[in-house]
Amino acid sequence: MKKTSQILLLLISSFVFPQKQFTIELTAPAFEKDSLLLVPPSSSRNILSLYNLNVQPDKSVSSIANAKGALIRIQPQNTISGTIPCPLPMMFLAPKEDAKSFSQSKLFFIEEGLLKIKINDQDLSLVLSGDASVNNDYNTLKEYLLEADGKLKPFEKNDPADIESKGKLLQAYIKKHPGSYPAFWEIVNDLSKYGFYKIYLNNLPLFSNKVKTSSCFKNFEKILSLENSTDVGGSFPEINFGSEGKITKAGFADYKITLVDYWSTACKPCIQELPELVKMYEKYKDKGVNFISIADDRTQQRIDLGHKIFKENKVLWKNYFDINKEFPRKLNAAGYPLFILVDRNGKIISRELGGQENLETIIEQYLK
Repeated sequence: MKKTSQILLLLISSFVFPQKQFTIELTAPAFEKDSLLLVPPSSSRNILSLYNLNVQPDKSVSSIANAKGALIRIQPQNTISGTIPCPLPMMFLAPKEDAKSFSQSKLFFIEEGLLKIKINDQDLSLVLSGDASVNNDYNTLKEYLLEADGKLKPFEKNDPADIESKGKLLQAYIKKHPGSYPAFWEIVNDLSKYGFYKIYLNNLPLFSNKVKTSSCFKNFEKILSLENSTDVGGSFPEINFGSEGKITKAGFADYKITLVDYWSTACKPCIQELPELVKMYEKYKDKGVNFISIADDRTQQRIDLGHKIFKENKVLWKNYFDINKEFPRKLNAAGYPLFILVDRNGKIISRELGGQENLETIIEQYLK
């Protein structure tokens, strides 16, 4: 009975989210008898969960990173085939001579059908041919967004007006090209690199049903919904730390405001800025401000190190260790230090990634 249920579930999943067949014919003379990696671009905020690259394994091609990429042992002629849930943005990586870093190609899309790719040299410059309609769309889109992209810095703080401006340009593009997967992935990329903005929610409904019914779109909708619900104005979720306890909505009621600090023992800025956080605690602890730290560490060695760091810095507030990895899953946390200010009702009033420069100003304004 159990096996029958599993088969039915597989059939239903395949029917709802059909997979697309792809074939890549690759030539890379400069890398013959060497290997290349085929991988997604660097990302954050659980974006990697959207990738599902099912390659057909053979003596030269093997799947890596839980079906997020592939390892290709380069021959004079190489064929990579398999299935994808939707057109996927990917890139090639090759180790540099020092073997300590990688060269990377420009972004391209694995799309349905046959795609011919030639890598001309060690710099991984690509020439694409064959049925490359999605890639042609991508090139058109990036040219259209060139000026807007030039104003933005990945994984740094940006002017919200610049994000809004790019979002409106994308809006106009999607209205003209509702079936554009590159436009969809541009929203995904912007969330990953620049953080959450409401305009993403406004743009998603503009896509065609073909895009909307893909598993890529459906899974991204869930990520975006989680971002929206835990952004400023949303509610802080319950977090369970196992035997150490949990954070619940009721726990915020005893304080005017609570500062939640998400950090890691592997995060140098988190540790370097800890003395300033201690000063802030001393300033506000008697004014109804509560402090909670959550460390993204699970091994006993890291937990011991976390206790040592807090002891050396004379930290007096509670520090939890997120052994169940609930914090990044429930708050879609993409990095640290992440500071979240929560009011007595469990409502998020501020979410700051990467620094504590604005925290005192926000706390002062709220206390007034």
